Amino acid sequence: MNLVIDPWLPVTNGKNQLCYISLNQLFEQPDEWLDLVLRPHERVSVMRFLICIVQAALDGPEDIDEWNGSLNEIPETGLSYLNKWKSSFNLFDEKSPFLQIAKLEPFNKEPTPTTKLDFSLATGSNSTLFDHSGINAIKGMPPRQLKYANLVVSILTFNNFSLGGLYPQATWKDKSTSKSGVKDSPCASQSMLHCFVRKKTLIETLHANILTHEQIFDRYGKNIGVPVWEYFPETFSDNDAIRNATETYMGRLVPLSRWLKILPDKKTLLMGEGFVYPVFPDFVETTAVVVVLKSGDKDERKLLGCKAITPWRELCALTAKRAGNDIGGPAAIENQPPSESYDLHVLALKREKASILDTVESILPVPGSFSESNEKRSSYIDGVKTAEKKAWRLNNSIQTYLSMLMPGMVEIVKNGIDGKRLSKKESEKYRAIRDRAKEKYIIHYWTLIEKQRHLLMDYISLLGTDQDQAREESQKAWLSAISQAARETYKTLCSQESPRQIRAYVAGWQILYPSKSNQQEVA
Repeated sequence: MNLVIDPWLPVTNGKNQLCYISLNQLFEQPDEWLDLVLRPHERVSVMRFLICIVQAALDGPEDIDEWNGSLNEIPETGLSYLNKWKSSFNLFDEKSPFLQIAKLEPFNKEPTPTTKLDFSLATGSNSTLFDHSGINAIKGMPPRQLKYANLVVSILTFNNFSLGGLYPQATWKDKSTSKSGVKDSPCASQSMLHCFVRKKTLIETLHANILTHEQIFDRYGKNIGVPVWEYFPETFSDNDAIRNATETYMGRLVPLSRWLKILPDKKTLLMGEGFVYPVFPDFVETTAVVVVLKSGDKDERKLLGCKAITPWRELCALTAKRAGNDIGGPAAIENQPPSESYDLHVLALKREKASILDTVESILPVPGSFSESNEKRSSYIDGVKTAEKKAWRLNNSIQTYLSMLMPGMVEIVKNGIDGKRLSKKESEKYRAIRDRAKEKYIIHYWTLIEKQRHLLMDYISLLGTDQDQAREESQKAWLSAISQAARETYKTLCSQESPRQIRAYVAGWQILYPSKSNQQEVA
């Protein structure tokens, strides 16, 4: 199984049909393949792998002028590069298997099933919620076998996103890996968002996300490095090769955070802790977003993660071009022509300590000149803040409704609205009710808002034009969408089936719509 000539890469063709292609086919038909067909964390990992190949094949570009002219060079240089390094991409080679340690030996336990590499499959501590085939009902039943295409994607993904904690052990020469205290892979830190510019074809997308040498020097000094297959560590103490793999731009694109070796049965593998990769703040990935947040009296740099709010509400941070102290969005947006619009593909793996919770994926259209226009950016922020203020008022109205139905909620709601710290004597029962109601309204309200986000973008795209009437109408449409979302959410969550519920409903409505004219809408 050689990645260069054997089909493994899942893509859509010009007819939007799923196809599996080889790396050679990707570059031989650059206009045929539109996009990858992968889950968010897999897409990040495969994109990094493909970008690494393109960047190495071009051996540049040096500056933005070379970058502009490099798109047409990618197919030919890509094929030439793959032909030169073809032997490095053999998945089951005995001497140098792709991204594996050929001399890795078992430690003291049975091998690990290859399904452990796929986070969605039930293996070990992975949940069986969506994978009932993982329940081993028959003792001694042999492990499942991943298809070779899935195996390639899973190896890339596991090295980028596997979380720290307890791991199997293996031995490389006289070095045995640790069982506990294993560090995170480089792309999983802080549930960080990864952002890529998306274009019409996959080759154009790859071109949009390669960096110039000037950009790499600006971020990492002279540490461009080379792909890990060009300078693969020969031992666990091969310091120069390990430094290239863990501390340079090119080396980190395809990490070796776990030592792996697929066994001859193709169903099991040896696995252990790999090389340790510096993460934020010691190393900032070029697809990451760095923001400044207040921490007491100090400003603190942090990665923008997927835990807090949906990505579209942070569009200004996502598209901020790099400023001092490494603050800003992904490096790729710096190369986009200011007047042209583009799509920003935002992806993440959501985690809680050493557990994977979910994946996040958003495609955000970015209008032309958005990053350069203070008017557009400030108006977008104002539009989002208006929706957030309505969400705050909606929360208070729903909690008021609950307090009138359950007297025990009164103190809890009062403390919650005033922003005071909740007392220890509060009933856990009522606190749970309040939290469940808040979770429901947040999901319902912001889902409705996100469906109407295009209205906000219509308004933003009309700023700076002479279409005054259309601009005013689009702004009113956005404000109306916010009001409608709050109204629908309140009506959905707050019943009116009894006189007592009706009285509570009216009290909450008066908080949501305090003006007399809106109070009349209750009926």
